[in-house]
Amino acid sequence: MTQHKTPPIQLIEWWDSFAIEDEWYDINTKHAHRHIFSTGYVVGEDEHYLHLATTFDPYSETYSVAIAIYKPCIVAKTPLAAPGFH
Repeated sequence: MTQHKTPPIQLIEWWDSFAIEDEWYDINTKHAHRHIFSTGYVVGEDEHYLHLATTFDPYSETYSVAIAIYKPCIVAKTPLAAPGFH
């Protein structure tokens, strides 16, 4: 059986950054900030963003359904599975 490399899986707790669709909000409007929990494959990271995907294809090493979480909004990262071969 061929083994395939997979990226790490993490639970990310982060503050909602209000990058909501294409809506504009009045700067004076109060919004309730919330903690958001996202789980997925960490498929990329740079100095500003952590890229988390819900689907990973180990055969082509591609992913889909990803979000970019702004790093200053991250409260906690909990490893659920280390990168490895499956």
